[in-house]
Amino acid sequence: MNQFVTDHPDIARLITIGTLASGRKLLAVKISENPDVQENEPEFLYTSSIHGDETTGYILMLHLIDYLLSNYGVDDRVTDLVNSMEIYINPLSNPDGTYHGGNTSVNGAIRYNANNVDLNRNYPDPEDGQHPDGNAWQPETVAFMNFASQHHFVQSANFHGGSEVLNYPWDTWAKLAADNNWWIYVCREYADTVHLHAPSNYLNEYDNGITNGYAWYTISGGRQDYMNYFQHCREVTMEISDTKLLPASLLEAHWNYNYRSLLNFLNESLYGLHGIVTDSITGEPLSAKIYIANFDKDSSHVYTDPAVGDYHRLLKAGTYNVTYSASGYQPKTIQVQIADHQKSTLDVQLFDGSLIPSFTADKMTPNPGETVQFTDHSAGSPTSWHWEFEGGDPAVSTDKNPLVTYNEYGAFDVKLVITRQNASDSVLIENYINVAPAYLQGNYYFTTCHGNYFDTGGDNGNYSDNELTAITFVPGSADKKITIYFLGFDVEQSAGCENDRLTVYDGTSTVDPVLGYYCGNSIPESITATNASGALTVLFKSNASVTGPGWNGYVVCSPNVGIPENEEESLKIYPNPVIDGVATVVSTTTIRSLRVTDSRGKVILNEKPESCAVKLPGRLSSGLYFVSIQTGDHWYVKKLQVVK
Repeated sequence: MNQFVTDHPDIARLITIGTLASGRKLLAVKISENPDVQENEPEFLYTSSIHGDETTGYILMLHLIDYLLSNYGVDDRVTDLVNSMEIYINPLSNPDGTYHGGNTSVNGAIRYNANNVDLNRNYPDPEDGQHPDGNAWQPETVAFMNFASQHHFVQSANFHGGSEVLNYPWDTWAKLAADNNWWIYVCREYADTVHLHAPSNYLNEYDNGITNGYAWYTISGGRQDYMNYFQHCREVTMEISDTKLLPASLLEAHWNYNYRSLLNFLNESLYGLHGIVTDSITGEPLSAKIYIANFDKDSSHVYTDPAVGDYHRLLKAGTYNVTYSASGYQPKTIQVQIADHQKSTLDVQLFDGSLIPSFTADKMTPNPGETVQFTDHSAGSPTSWHWEFEGGDPAVSTDKNPLVTYNEYGAFDVKLVITRQNASDSVLIENYINVAPAYLQGNYYFTTCHGNYFDTGGDNGNYSDNELTAITFVPGSADKKITIYFLGFDVEQSAGCENDRLTVYDGTSTVDPVLGYYCGNSIPESITATNASGALTVLFKSNASVTGPGWNGYVVCSPNVGIPENEEESLKIYPNPVIDGVATVVSTTTIRSLRVTDSRGKVILNEKPESCAVKLPGRLSSGLYFVSIQTGDHWYVKKLQVVK
């Protein structure tokens, strides 16, 4: 077992399940593409020789470990299994019984452990209680129960000898398992594949190699029923040799009979219904129950692995109504269609039901007289809404999605209060709506520090042919400079911009120095005056054919290249602009909520950091963003420029 891991350290790890009083260890090898990482993958367990004198599976499991490790990267099927699963193989689960006669030979092996207890009668039983055999749980039993509880095994098999048949649940009950049809299907597949590669008298007992456990003979305290009922696993008992202590000369033949079926059984863990269950707000994985109404019974439902949130529900082909539930969350039921030998993936988000006020506006920088559509996005199913619109008409609304007209220039707050029975919450976003004049390209001279700037076609139209106009923006204050932020730019592309061209001059006329000329889609995110007057002049020329959408810009006054805003000294974003790297929001008090939207109102980030420092995503593309920050009961909005 040590040598396997030494030879394949990239995909194998040696696991000690437990150490017995004899000093002998219960060992497993974990085989996975990333053996030290818990991933969204089914966990699978092969284990053998719980009866110490039934050793065929012991040798076959050693051979299987070697086969998987040696063929990884060579055989496509093996490589896919290792890359897609976390495979645990425990060749010997009763070493004291197998080596009862001494460590040098399996001659003298016995069924029982060192305390003369049948370990396959020593587990908690769904029908007959915690100690159905009247014995205390043995060290091997405790070790394997702990091992199973530390993992979320989707599927497993326990190898025995003395017969040749696959024994599926239940052993303790006459009633059939919820997944009885699935059990017959996968056991039939195993046996039928064996029959293609083995003598006609091998694995043909009972129903041609498979049987329901209780129909064969009932037992209590078996490992199979424990794993299925208490661990929500799918474990089968595989009796793979009539002779318990099979002669060495027959071992290789038994490997050849079975290894294809062993791979098939592994593959079954990749079929059925799989996915991740997460919190709809935070995206964090949840400890969730996956239950199928009018189907699941006797603990056949499964749970997610809370560390990752992944679940794996093995199912026979059919249509199922699957309910996802977690403590403190609203359940969700989804109908799914399952096909045999196919994987269906369904990721589910559950909501905790909290009231979380949230809204957007279809425009955040309207022109005077324009109407703004507000849309409620609040979570928690509110039943009433109370809006307050500073500077708006109406100033107050109880509509869910109100329309508001802004007639005056300025930056205005918006407040939303949402309620439902016995619950209420509110959000106030300061300076959310910025009403500014709209400047269209033309022969104009404007003194301004605030306004939207478009080509002659406005926000939604194209510019015209044969244009030749120059517009000048002057700050009107000696300590200010004009900055134009370009949020969109699309002018006919031509070599040297000979056809249509936008030229920016550093001053009050077209005889001042040129800061740049532009066409196509290429223009800086912002252009700032460097002259003493702080003015910029923009000349636009188009020829007699081909027009385009033009541009969408924003004119502001600034003491420097940074983005002007009403400073809240307790909040800072740095660096701003972001030229290369990641911006950080820093607050003197805890940031409860943080939302980033782009210039057109699309939400880029929405989280509840509960921290005084938050790094913004480094994946932001070039452009202007609005960062909404809640500290205490107040919201603040900062502008962020990203330059790539």
